[in-house]
Amino acid sequence: MKKSIKINLAGLVFHIDEDAYQKLKEYLHAITEQFKELEEGEEIINDIESRIAELFQEYIDENKEVITIADVEKMITIMGKPEEYLNGEEFTEETGKKKTYRYKTAKRLYRDPNDAILGGVCGGLGAYFGIDPLWFRIIFIFLTLGYLSGVLIYLILWVVVPRATSHTQKLEMRGEHITIQNIEKSVKKEYENVKDNLKNVKKSKGYHRTRSAIHDVVDLIGGVLLAILKIILIIIGVSFILAGFAVLIGFIGIFFFKHSFFIPTLFDTEIFYFPDFLQMFVDPGNVPLIIVALLLTVCIPLIALIYGGIKLIFRFKANDKIVGLTAFVLWFLSAITLFAFTVVEGVNYTDSARLTSSYPVTGLFGDTLYLELTENYPDIGYPNDFRFEVDDVEIIASRQEDVFYCKPTFDIEMSETEALALDIERRSQGKSRRQAAENARTLMYNWELKDSVLYLDQFFHLPEGEKWRAPEMNLTLKIPEGMVVYLSDEMHEIIYDIRNTENAWDFDMTGRMWIMTEDGLSPYGKH
Repeated sequence: MKKSIKINLAGLVFHIDEDAYQKLKEYLHAITEQFKELEEGEEIINDIESRIAELFQEYIDENKEVITIADVEKMITIMGKPEEYLNGEEFTEETGKKKTYRYKTAKRLYRDPNDAILGGVCGGLGAYFGIDPLWFRIIFIFLTLGYLSGVLIYLILWVVVPRATSHTQKLEMRGEHITIQNIEKSVKKEYENVKDNLKNVKKSKGYHRTRSAIHDVVDLIGGVLLAILKIILIIIGVSFILAGFAVLIGFIGIFFFKHSFFIPTLFDTEIFYFPDFLQMFVDPGNVPLIIVALLLTVCIPLIALIYGGIKLIFRFKANDKIVGLTAFVLWFLSAITLFAFTVVEGVNYTDSARLTSSYPVTGLFGDTLYLELTENYPDIGYPNDFRFEVDDVEIIASRQEDVFYCKPTFDIEMSETEALALDIERRSQGKSRRQAAENARTLMYNWELKDSVLYLDQFFHLPEGEKWRAPEMNLTLKIPEGMVVYLSDEMHEIIYDIRNTENAWDFDMTGRMWIMTEDGLSPYGKH
């Protein structure tokens, strides 16, 4: 077991093995001895320590929290040994040949304070792309002349792009290798520039004062905008978390609990248990796999939404690439599985068929026909069953009986004969036209004539256990010219666009007497 020591390097705290600490201490001492006599020596040393701290941060993660001697040796290989430098050049004692320690550094975009007129945006772009900043300044001038877009883009880049303050950042900006030699060169070059500028300080004092004032104002605005942006991100994060949790709990509730606290108001029902409901549409053998695929397809994005909200609020970094990739692959496979089942079950809706049957209505007592709805289904509907609409057809799924109840449409037309008849048109879908016709034939509907009252059911239904295959039913009552009918108030539940001479809406036709004419139904007594 090795003893570890806590150190503070460039403002960052690290845990380091004792032997690694000794080697690092000797290395830093050698650097101090190498540069302490130079005027700019302190700045060089500080930049080197900052770069060492950056490298150490790359060496630690969730599974490795202590800097080892191997890490220190790797850092020395990258940075180079200070005793091998002589006036900025590197030589080996044995051969005297130049020896280079390089660490490949990707370019990063910064604002260049050493080549700045306002914020250093153009200077930074020039350094990043290796182009004279003058060309970028010309581009911004032209963009400014066109709808002031150049000013907006420049201000956005000023706020978003960080300023290269350290020499390490300036080396990254130019894409140079971050070694002791390059840090030393960068510091010396800047130091010489500062000395040259100090000679002309009286001539440029007003200019620098103005530029500094503008810079401070823009930095202040940038700070305020960043603060507002952080607040907005926190609000968005909280919204993601709350919305994700609410939908996730409600969605899971319809799968595992017969009483969900979130879904009832959305579906206008007190009891909505998705597995039971799904079995009314698909093969029961496919239900478990469909539920698992649907859960993963919906819940994985919701969990990602919650996790994203947490990261927006707390702004932490996590090594979650493997977890994210695994979740994406799992989601993709679930979505493919769900799509495959959709295709398999969709075959049951590839063809359609229509069957029409005409039933004579005989035994009418009197000259007036009264139309009323039966009371055969007092317990159907809210709140014990699931109600929805498909193509304007109201459908109720009864959980107690495992039966679908659907509302038919009712119309009245003039009969071509003197006979009274009820035409029932049944429609359904299936794998083939023959299967669709068979499905339509199973649709059940009841009606009855008693004396002068024709009683009609409010619903038609499928046999118990029969799967839903987009059933429809249209009722058409054929009555001879001159016959009087009375539409009771409850008939508004099923009547649909009955032709009449007043162009009355369906709900305005109930509770009234009508007589059949060549032009359709007409209010009785006005014919």
